[in-house]
Amino acid sequence: MGKYFVLMLLIIIQFSCNEHEVDNKSTIGLVDKKDVILLHKQNYSLLAQQIPELAFYEKKLKQVLASDLPVMVLPKNELIDDNHALAQNIALKDKKFIRDIKHRETGEPLRCEVMNIRKALPSDLANLKTNQKCNSCYRVEMYNFFNNITTIGIIDISINAVINVNNYTGAQADVNKRLTDIAIGIVTNSSVVMQALGVKPGDELATMANVKTSLNGTKCERSKHLCVAPTIVKNNRALWCIVDLTDFTLVGIRWTELGNVRKSVVTERNLQNDFIMTHYCDIENDFGEGQWKGKHRLTGSDGLEITEVSYNGIPVINSAKIVDWHVSYSFKEGFGYSDATGCPMFSSAAVIAFNAPFTEDIVNNGNKVGFALIQDFRSPVWPAPCNYRYQNRYEFYIDGSFRIIGINLGRGCGVDGWYRPVFRIDLGPNNDEKFKFDQYVEGNWARWNSESWNLQNKKTQYTKDGYQYRFINKEGKGYYVKPGNSNFEDGGRGDFAYSYLSVDHKDKDEGSMDMITIGSCCNTDYQQGPHHFIEPPESLKEQKLIYWYVPQMKNDNREGSKYAWCDTKVKDGNSDVVVYPGTVGPMFVPIISK
Repeated sequence: MGKYFVLMLLIIIQFSCNEHEVDNKSTIGLVDKKDVILLHKQNYSLLAQQIPELAFYEKKLKQVLASDLPVMVLPKNELIDDNHALAQNIALKDKKFIRDIKHRETGEPLRCEVMNIRKALPSDLANLKTNQKCNSCYRVEMYNFFNNITTIGIIDISINAVINVNNYTGAQADVNKRLTDIAIGIVTNSSVVMQALGVKPGDELATMANVKTSLNGTKCERSKHLCVAPTIVKNNRALWCIVDLTDFTLVGIRWTELGNVRKSVVTERNLQNDFIMTHYCDIENDFGEGQWKGKHRLTGSDGLEITEVSYNGIPVINSAKIVDWHVSYSFKEGFGYSDATGCPMFSSAAVIAFNAPFTEDIVNNGNKVGFALIQDFRSPVWPAPCNYRYQNRYEFYIDGSFRIIGINLGRGCGVDGWYRPVFRIDLGPNNDEKFKFDQYVEGNWARWNSESWNLQNKKTQYTKDGYQYRFINKEGKGYYVKPGNSNFEDGGRGDFAYSYLSVDHKDKDEGSMDMITIGSCCNTDYQQGPHHFIEPPESLKEQKLIYWYVPQMKNDNREGSKYAWCDTKVKDGNSDVVVYPGTVGPMFVPIISK
């Protein structure tokens, strides 16, 4: 315990903080007192001298806030070409896009910054009155630090116009290169980090530097500051360095154990990014077997989305996708990542498509009972520590049942990770015929009349066939919902899922288009992201419904019990990766009307 005590003492000295809600095994330093903030402000000039990027940023920010258009734009070195620059200029001239750059009551300029600009993908254009193959459309993301709001505009540069704007309250855009470099600079110039590592860290050691994070009990969580977590791997441990990019402070550090790590040679990936972008991100593709037909597309940050899915000619799924992977490494201290999966280029995803979507047969007792559509997403150097691998898996059965699945194949940044993928499921048909939603309670089906949520737990009741919910129409047709409950013979350990039901609003985007990460990575209650769309609750009467499903899984690196994990072992003198999948997701079974 001695080394942990020394490190905690160093953190206390560094931050001059007298109040830390930590136990004697923790190495987190919390910064959330006025004297600490003042101390950082007094030392800010010294910090800026050490980090040229920060000094330049501070100077530029002062100039921007004093200008007529108080928005930090993407600098030239982050603009890919003239079209990206043009899209940015068009967006910043649009009144709706820049509506919140000044305080609505006082008119004071607010800190706003353009974070990302990229070509619009078909998933960005869903539900818009435009061609979903719009070669002249671009997506511009701007983050408002004051209000914690992300504004996303879709710009058609061919007509010099913004064709759609959405504001996401409580959601944070992915961090641009300028802020990523500052975060790394803060970490590599921190005496606390140097003391923890024993050496001054080099820039190249910090991974996951642009991935958003949270740390409960700090401004990252309470004041909704924009925070990232550059992570430094040393031996079999990872040092998390939580950086607040709103205040430009090091909030805290913490070690996590990585388990036994065998160094493996990282070779060039056998992936043709251009091919995947051209054939699976820029266009939709058909899929299907037997009575099943549908389309799929790789999105910028919502994984593999399936659309227009029908069975025997009847619409079944309008859209289904996994919009986020929330990863938490401590229930008590609440820190982790908000991961996204998506296209390998021009995407905000941290875990990218590794290959093209593929299908495989589902066989039971030697008989083919269906097929699965699968997409693999990997961090660039997985299975190295602090790299991730996820899969989208959609299963379609001959009897009309289907299952939507998220798979975690490790390894991550610790041996105590909790993973919560956020599923968004829009069931068909997309017309005037509306589904009702029932929950099985005490031997009967109970109707949900307003937007709400429910947690599957050890006391949850199911029908004899394992159903917890059902979608049913006036004719008595629809689907039963069977959640993961160690009942699918795939090694799953139970989903313990939060289920949410929200009204499908056509006049505003609540996930129909490509989403930024929603919710905190590390909340342990119902506030997993979809809660934003059910507060305050609306009536569900005669409304089109969206079903959100957020299961939970805990990784496990114990011998004989490994789950949501991977190991690198030696096989025939070569490196061999062994995976232990963690699998979650609900099955939908047709209701046979009497």
